[in-house]
Amino acid sequence: MSNPMKVTVIGSGGFYGFDLYRRVFGDEKMRPVELRIWKRNPRTGDSICEMLDYIRKKTGIRVDFNFFEDRKEALRETDYVLFASCVDYPRTRIQDTQVCEKFGVYPLEGETMSPGGLMNTFRHVPILLGVANELEEVSPNAVVILVVNPLARLCDAINRHSKIRFIGHCDGIVHTRVDLSTAMGRKPKDVEVIAAGVNHLTFILKMWDKNTGEDLLPLIDNAMPHIRQQGPYGFRFSNMVYNLLGHYPSPGDNHIADQLPFVSMEMQQSIPIPNLNSVYASTDDILNGSASNIHTAVQAGERIKDAQVLEAFLNPPRYEETGTWMEALHGRIPNYHVEAIDIANNGHITNLPQGSIVEVPGDINASGAHGFAIGELPPAIASLCHRMVITHELAVEACVSRNREAALQSLALEPTIRDLSVIDKLLDALLDVNSQYLDPEFVAKLKNKKHIRRIAPVEPHPDNPMKPDSPKPENPQVLDVILGDYWGSKSGNLSDED
Repeated sequence: MSNPMKVTVIGSGGFYGFDLYRRVFGDEKMRPVELRIWKRNPRTGDSICEMLDYIRKKTGIRVDFNFFEDRKEALRETDYVLFASCVDYPRTRIQDTQVCEKFGVYPLEGETMSPGGLMNTFRHVPILLGVANELEEVSPNAVVILVVNPLARLCDAINRHSKIRFIGHCDGIVHTRVDLSTAMGRKPKDVEVIAAGVNHLTFILKMWDKNTGEDLLPLIDNAMPHIRQQGPYGFRFSNMVYNLLGHYPSPGDNHIADQLPFVSMEMQQSIPIPNLNSVYASTDDILNGSASNIHTAVQAGERIKDAQVLEAFLNPPRYEETGTWMEALHGRIPNYHVEAIDIANNGHITNLPQGSIVEVPGDINASGAHGFAIGELPPAIASLCHRMVITHELAVEACVSRNREAALQSLALEPTIRDLSVIDKLLDALLDVNSQYLDPEFVAKLKNKKHIRRIAPVEPHPDNPMKPDSPKPENPQVLDVILGDYWGSKSGNLSDED
């Protein structure tokens, strides 16, 4: 097959990078292909090179790959960029969460919304926009496929600050469809859904049997007791949200809980809603570096020589969709339907802001990604999604413009924040723990106290008769104008004399 596909990987040591490596060896439609891997970390890059070379020799499958220390050269004349950069993960997530808990903030997912989502924005947007700026120079027709958190914020950054085409990928709705259809006693492959909203807070608007056309939405009520109740991706809390809003949310309890304004610590414990820590190694192992993307990638060259590891690599139970997207974009397969893509809102959801990042189903083909027109979301759902959109955009503004005010406003709108008075100190504490990953000038600018409004009560003037510590008035305020003299005349409020 002619027309080789050139794919640049930014973030070669993470899950999505390894999924792509499996894909190019296991799916002949991906070939011919040239992997162009940015070697940001020499140890990681050397190990991945050793792994790919061993697989190629062992299997005889022809996959071309090259490693680049110069990122711009890795991007030159590329067709697709898999943006999978995830700085020092999952250590950064643990560190952010520990800081949040000191201020009474208890995120569950901690990577999309929540203060951890803001720090994720600060860590990843500069890398992404650096890539986008270089693409504009050396590969202006490339498509960036974004696969890491905070997905909507990364999409917003490249949408508003670059001319490069992009598509955001999240398979959360797949997991919800599988669990919900299984709870109905249906085969997931026979069930189709249409869900829409914003990343990590979408709602199922339609659900049907692909073979018969039967509407499955009426079956949700009876399915709820049978859906998965435990674990980090359970749906116990999701059932409650469905009962409140009338549409089933996605993609699972701890992801949606960080996006909603009515989740207290007590609720987290009583339902319960487990956080993502339950799927990770111990906190000690994460913080000392023995459980991380980098640690795993450094071992890859040796581990692949284990026959069982090689067999699992070549025969995974499933692939992420990003490889299929590339095949469709490259014209190697016909039009491909996707259950969720993150794109700029160009009339797809009419009661969310134009140009904001929304998540909708769509099609991908050689002409690009095409989201479905959803129309209006139910008002209550639209209001929740709108709050997220504004929070995302403020986070990106804070990052790009180095604007502390925007950062504080983004934090204040985070549903996990329940105390406005903590956000000044919380922001500074998070910047301190993330200073090793951020540009020093950026940190200094965001911590500059000269240009901020203090987020605290304003002390009243000494002559103000209505100070909080003033004696109570003789007569309470009476809300009945018929009572004349008592209508505020002796309580310091509006009176007839005024």
